[in-house]
Amino acid sequence: MDGVKVLTIGNLVPRKRIDLCARTCAELEKKHRLSWTVIGNGPEEEKIKSLAPESMTVRDRVESLTEFYKMADIFVLPSLDEGFGMVYIEAIMCGCPVVCRKNDGGEEIIDKTGGGLAIDIPADDDKAAAAIAGAIEKILENRVFYTSEEIIVRARDLVDPASIKDKWERLLGKYAPFLSGTGRAA
Repeated sequence: MDGVKVLTIGNLVPRKRIDLCARTCAELEKKHRLSWTVIGNGPEEEKIKSLAPESMTVRDRVESLTEFYKMADIFVLPSLDEGFGMVYIEAIMCGCPVVCRKNDGGEEIIDKTGGGLAIDIPADDDKAAAAIAGAIEKILENRVFYTSEEIIVRARDLVDPASIKDKWERLLGKYAPFLSGTGRAA
């Protein structure tokens, strides 16, 4: 494998664990020609730069994230607590597979779309970097599997207003009797 393009987007703060991406990319750079683009800023920037491979590029802001997702081979964000994880959906919709932490907002998105891997990330930083690198290698070995049109459509359905409206209408219809006080499901 040559020319691996890794993308990370997020605030450079401790809970995002972008320092683990830096360690991972530094290791991967020993085996692959690699470029790592980070879009974001924050108090961890100098720490991350000190751990990062030479190929790291940091951009504070960009006009269009879409072009970065489409150019990347893989999106990595091992955040401790991402909530909904819109960046994961954006990446998958652009055909960019994702590596994220299990029990994070991204895991459900991965489960529903198949657009990447949600992995256990050990507390030990070296073991964590190895786990992330292993997930990246696995995706790169079979990238086509994680970027099919079907996966992209599933990701779009998660945020499509018509799809969301339909789901809510079905849910509200199911629970309307409870909301109206009759207490019987439809």
